[in-house]
Amino acid sequence: MIQCVKESTGTDVAAFDALVNMLTQLPAVLPEAAAVTPAVQQVPSLVATIDAARSDPDSLYLTTVTAGDLDNAIWPRDDADSPTTVDLQAAQSVRCNVAVDVDFSQNLSLWDQDSVSADDLLGSITMFESEQGQGLITKLALSQVEASAYYVTYHVD
Repeated sequence: MIQCVKESTGTDVAAFDALVNMLTQLPAVLPEAAAVTPAVQQVPSLVATIDAARSDPDSLYLTTVTAGDLDNAIWPRDDADSPTTVDLQAAQSVRCNVAVDVDFSQNLSLWDQDSVSADDLLGSITMFESEQGQGLITKLALSQVEASAYYVTYHVD
């Protein structure tokens, strides 16, 4: 089971960088610098507001390798057994019903497929063979870069 706590940021890092770059173009000394300072301080809030307004879902897929590529996906698969994605947003969850071998340890990475740039790593967890017989285990997969958070629940047989 995968539960989305917070989908990845919908605001492209390039947009944030463009805002910051615009601010660095301001002259070092402004006649009314005190009036500009509050505007500069609000840039992160502006990006967060844009992100919240967009609320784009993540196009989620899972891999057991640390390279993001839909061809590496172990879940989801369509009827033709081709890799695909599932759209997921905050407060939504999905049952995966996928089995992977855990020989000592096994990485499980969550990815957001992007059509215009490299896929984004949403977070990873590590499953351990020593967790066998412990029942359901829930771990948090985080990405500070993407500002995403997912709970992954699994069991090791």
